[in-house]
Amino acid sequence: MTLILHHLGQSRSERLIWLLEELNVSYELKRHSRDPQSRLAPPELARLHPLGKAPLVEYDGRVMAESGAIALYLLEAFDPDHQLHPAPGEPERSAFLEWLHASEGAVFLPFLMNTYLTATGLEDSLLAGYMAGERDKVLAYVEAHLSAHQWFAGGHFTAADIMMGFQMEAAAARGVLKENSPVHAWLDRIRDRDAHKRMRKITAPVSCDVSRRCSCLRGPEGACVGSERSAFGRCCNA
Repeated sequence: MTLILHHLGQSRSERLIWLLEELNVSYELKRHSRDPQSRLAPPELARLHPLGKAPLVEYDGRVMAESGAIALYLLEAFDPDHQLHPAPGEPERSAFLEWLHASEGAVFLPFLMNTYLTATGLEDSLLAGYMAGERDKVLAYVEAHLSAHQWFAGGHFTAADIMMGFQMEAAAARGVLKENSPVHAWLDRIRDRDAHKRMRKITAPVSCDVSRRCSCLRGPEGACVGSERSAFGRCCNA
């Protein structure tokens, strides 16, 4: 059966593309575009899942939401040798779980709120000041951890690094990292991974006539082995 990943442009769902590339799993990628005015997800996602958000994974007869849950599901299904997730009882297991879930919790919230506050003209509000403090606290914790460890789980690259990637790359892009932050060296390490490079190529802006969705069936090593044609008869560039 084919695993289908629904990806929304400019979203955290890129992490699951990266994870699938690291796992070397064949999958079909279905791209969805945000509404140009509201920047919200398109209505077809709500027809797949009540929350109407991405990422979504279709596999084994079910549709699954929530990035962290999907990541663990994929790891359990496709990483039997625990290359990307420490097994229960292994020393790095607790740090792996903490950072995997922090990427959707304590680390994610301050950046999300900052986006909303800026978009609504409330960047000088009391709430914005509070969230800036939370962001700085999170970054200080991340920096202290990466000063002592090469990777988020410890001495080995794991899916915790994949899940933390979106927020740390966003922090670098927004200029909130200190010049001497150990996050910069960690970013260099993840960007040097072949699967990360493939993910960046896949998530780069595509040229496609279809306004809402295009898809590409991807085989091992990220090779595109088949494309969905748009309503105008032209293949999407994936």
